[in-house]
Amino acid sequence: MYNQGYVPQNQGQQSGSWYAPPPQPRQQQARRSGGSSGKQPPKKPKKKRSLKWQLVKVLIVIVLIAGACAGGYIWKTQNEVKPYMSVFLPNIYVDGISLSGLSWQEGSQKVWEQANAKENSWYVRLKNTSGQYQDITADMLGISFDPSAALEEAWAIGHATDASGRKDIFELQQEIAAAKNTTYSFTSAQQSADTTPIDNILTTLQTVAYKAPQDAALLSFNPDDLNNPFTFQQESYGQWLDVTAVKEQILEMVSTLQSGEILLETTPIAPTVTVAELEKNVELRYRATTAISKSSTEDRTNNIRVAFERINGTILQSGKTFSFNSAVGRREAGNGYYPAIEYAYGSEVMGIGGGVCQASTTVYLAAIQAGLKINKRSAHSNPVNYTEMGMDATVNSTRGHEVDFTFTNNTDSPIYISAHVITSSTNKNSLMCDVRIYGKSLENVSYQLVSETVEVLPKPEEAVLVKDEDGENVIYEDETKLRSKGRDGYVVEAYLVTYTDGVETDRTRVSRDTYPARADRYWVGVTPRY
Repeated sequence: MYNQGYVPQNQGQQSGSWYAPPPQPRQQQARRSGGSSGKQPPKKPKKKRSLKWQLVKVLIVIVLIAGACAGGYIWKTQNEVKPYMSVFLPNIYVDGISLSGLSWQEGSQKVWEQANAKENSWYVRLKNTSGQYQDITADMLGISFDPSAALEEAWAIGHATDASGRKDIFELQQEIAAAKNTTYSFTSAQQSADTTPIDNILTTLQTVAYKAPQDAALLSFNPDDLNNPFTFQQESYGQWLDVTAVKEQILEMVSTLQSGEILLETTPIAPTVTVAELEKNVELRYRATTAISKSSTEDRTNNIRVAFERINGTILQSGKTFSFNSAVGRREAGNGYYPAIEYAYGSEVMGIGGGVCQASTTVYLAAIQAGLKINKRSAHSNPVNYTEMGMDATVNSTRGHEVDFTFTNNTDSPIYISAHVITSSTNKNSLMCDVRIYGKSLENVSYQLVSETVEVLPKPEEAVLVKDEDGENVIYEDETKLRSKGRDGYVVEAYLVTYTDGVETDRTRVSRDTYPARADRYWVGVTPRY
């Protein structure tokens, strides 16, 4: 399309250039109009260049510039991609081998050489801490080392892979740029999906490695060993092998084709019961001692020993009741007891088993201060010389006149009793009754038995005369001899005091005993004097 007012110059020539005709003078323009009146003919409007033509020229310029830029960008991209078209990209690894910058032939050769070498040499050695080991080989796991697929995957990054053998140049550029900041790793090992061989090996190793823990146990109570009365079976730790973790390590070594050794470290299994825990159930809850008078005869002391021999080693289960008379038996000669002085109805008399009451008193002192429940306990009719008033426990096994001492194990674990006649630690010439009660720890609690006299009963002034029918002490009616000296009587109360962390937290009255006053007693003869 041509604009009005323009004509081609040298039309038909090769130049094809265009020019505009020169402008004409105004007079000539008027004459041409034919006007003779002297009036100027109206001016013709000047023709403007076509807007469409201007737009076409602008578009042509834009297209030329865009084409030049596009061509330059394509040329630049081609130069960036070209160096990598025949080699592996940076950060490309197959079986741990860097293929960066290598041609297909060079990279393939290196990978195949290593794969062929590893097919016969790869192994994982499972070794325990004792030095024993088990090897796992590629053949055992059905592993093949064919790197073909891995090499093709590695080469595909940054290279043409479509059916036409081409890949968009800009896509290649993006892959090359990404490869510079990303590591790509491929492996040639192809493991069978069946992990049964590994599982079988690990199951065997786990069975061999397993060791059951051994709980501590109380083997025996040795009441005669006052220093170590209990024998324990020591606890021991067991062990097991975490095969899940080991299997993960094996599979990791398979995936990286790395041969090597895995140390089979077992995990300890703690026992459920320890000696330290058992010892808390056999702690000494209380030890009671009473001094044996130097005036005590050998037979009296032996009666204490006989009673203690039958108590020593007693194990009283939780909730069970201990009976002194049942434990030591009737005090009879046929039962191993000896004649000795004993208290009977306020008087000291000769009887079989004299002295056993000191044994029962010592057991009472141990039991009540060990926190055990006292069921039956009676005081003597007279104060005794081996403990304070209100803290003794008399017994009698005479038929029809039985007096027993009993207590119950009110703890939730067994109670263990040792009972002995021992030499005093402060005087080797003195003997002592020694009773120890073991059981569940009292922890920060302790008990103490205390007594106090709440009333004194004066001694009667009038003496009591006892006829000596046999004439063993006096003969005549006007003849007397002191049989026993009188004394005041007492009313005594005993309290069990509870201490927590050494501070008194409770005081409970456990008994109120009356020791009657006694008048002087004299023998008097029965024969008249003539």
